[in-house]
Amino acid sequence: MLIVSDTSPIRALHAVGCVSLLKSLYQSVYIPPAVELELAHSPAGLPPILIAEYEFLQVRSAGQIVPEASNLDPGEREAISLARELGAEWLLIDERRGQRVAKFLGIQTVGILGMLIAAKREKLVPAVAPILKELRTCGRFFISDELMREVLDVAGERDVPS
Repeated sequence: MLIVSDTSPIRALHAVGCVSLLKSLYQSVYIPPAVELELAHSPAGLPPILIAEYEFLQVRSAGQIVPEASNLDPGEREAISLARELGAEWLLIDERRGQRVAKFLGIQTVGILGMLIAAKREKLVPAVAPILKELRTCGRFFISDELMREVLDVAGERDVPS
């Protein structure tokens, strides 16, 4: 299975030591150059992430940027364009605007929370609750209490305190 990823899911997975889940869940993981650049030049307070740390992440440029993605940030714009060009089964993206554009273009999207549920179903992680809690603290990843309860319910961890 081929997946293209935007920046924020890799950044969040890196913060909680779970980037390797991408390799376990998907056969081919691609990122565009803008995502590589955004990871290497992290926002204030976050360490840079070098792609060389993750040999399974393949950097590839999209031949052409789709016009529908022109209002998005460079990482999202290139990730959507690359996913469309490669015919990727999935685009890993959490930003709502990017998800809407991808869906408009017929690209299936999954966010980090959906990816974690898939990892649990594949028995790659014993539970998602500890990862979600760590994402909220170490990963600087916003997850509302309501969404946390929904994800835990889908993951079969309803009784785990959030």
